[in-house]
Amino acid sequence: MFDLNFVAEPGIQIESSESSWSFLHKRKKNALKDVPETVSTKSQNTKSGWKYYAVWAFALVTIALIGIYMKPQPKVSPDMVLNQVIDLIVESDYMKDLQLADAHFDMDNVRVTISAGELNSLHNFTRGYRKEDNIPYEIFRRNETNYVSLKFPWEGDKKGGDIEALKSLAANTVFSNKININFTDNEFELYGRSTDIISYLLQMADNGLIQKFTLSVHHLESGRFYLKVLAKKA
Repeated sequence: MFDLNFVAEPGIQIESSESSWSFLHKRKKNALKDVPETVSTKSQNTKSGWKYYAVWAFALVTIALIGIYMKPQPKVSPDMVLNQVIDLIVESDYMKDLQLADAHFDMDNVRVTISAGELNSLHNFTRGYRKEDNIPYEIFRRNETNYVSLKFPWEGDKKGGDIEALKSLAANTVFSNKININFTDNEFELYGRSTDIISYLLQMADNGLIQKFTLSVHHLESGRFYLKVLAKKA
């Protein structure tokens, strides 16, 4: 190790001078300072980068979840649901293996149950219904009879309706001579053939009453049908 003196007088120096440059000492000093600063800077940049990506990943997941829950559910037309029930009532008159058991029109859904002797008949019937279309169904067996229960979305009128309107509607509907009508202040009952039930349901729909009540249709063992309409509770 040596020092170069470019400031003092040439020749051998009696004492060590402060006016000297030590390249070796200064190089070591600078090298020791530079290494930790470089490593520390890279480490900080790496941590900042991971935080940046973590924030963006969290934001993307949050947006995706909001999109799933905020996605509007598909709506089914009330006319389509009513047509499904009417078609099943018609088919129940001449199809032995596939028949409407009952249909319940509630405030927010319509539950339709169909019976069949053969399980394959139900599988063939449900091919047009998928759970992702918001029309879930369940196949089950009870007392050696196969059933499928479908659940259609429905929007009932919360204001409800008056039973007197149903009585007046019945007076203006053409029925067969095989009907029986009973009613109270809160209930309306109609026993009759499939054509009688269909005629009255269509009259209710045409007069804007089908969604103002909760109602049910039952296929009786005698072959007749029973319609029960209830006034909605306030």
